[in-house]
Amino acid sequence: MMPSDTATFDLPPVLKLEECQQLHDFLLEAVGTPVTLNCAAVTRLGGLPAQMITMAARAWAAEDVPLHLADPSGSFRESLQIMGLDALLEGYEVVQ
Repeated sequence: MMPSDTATFDLPPVLKLEECQQLHDFLLEAVGTPVTLNCAAVTRLGGLPAQMITMAARAWAAEDVPLHLADPSGSFRESLQIMGLDALLEGYEVVQ
């Protein structure tokens, strides 16, 4: 169960530049608080959003603050695997 103070961001099917900016803004506002990224709708994950998610996961882990990847779609998982980032799903809490 996630704490009630968890900030949530629903990733869209494809994160274009505008959506990456929205994700960036969300992460800046959520620094220091638990975060859940809902990955259920993702159909394609490009390099920039993958990098943003990876860096956020590392930054949150360094501060010992939870970052959850909720309901990762098959495409989300496959995209991370193709980019060699599938350890992200193993090293950080994944909520199904």
